[in-house]
Amino acid sequence: MILCFIAFPIFLILGIFSVKYRILAKDALECFGKTITFRKCKSKLDERIKSHLTGKIMKKSPKIGIFFYGNFQLISIIIMILFIASLFFSITGLFNYIKYGNCNGPENDGTFCIYSEILGDSSCDNLELCTNEECNCEDGEECICDDGTCIK
Repeated sequence: MILCFIAFPIFLILGIFSVKYRILAKDALECFGKTITFRKCKSKLDERIKSHLTGKIMKKSPKIGIFFYGNFQLISIIIMILFIASLFFSITGLFNYIKYGNCNGPENDGTFCIYSEILGDSSCDNLELCTNEECNCEDGEECICDDGTCIK
């Protein structure tokens, strides 16, 4: 099942910190291997996770719990697609940041880059400093030109 693909890396990381998740990581690995070779998973990991999550949701809202239980396969496929897309864009952004110094690659348009904030770089590295006369800044103020507009 699709859930094994999501569960394996998550439980693998969580297993570093807790024995409970090491056991789940082992089950997820077994399920992952069986799923790749188109065999049925014997550990029933997907059913245990489905039951556990549905039980928690049912406590809050029975209607949402019934919907979740009935559409679990579709929901897990959507989560898998979001997981892969997020991983792809994160790795692409990190690669571009390492190679080009920004998240957008060679066609940098000056938009926000999360890696600049995390690594402590200035988000205004690609902006030019203006002179005080161009921006009508007072002495001691730093003015930045952004597409011909002065920012104080």
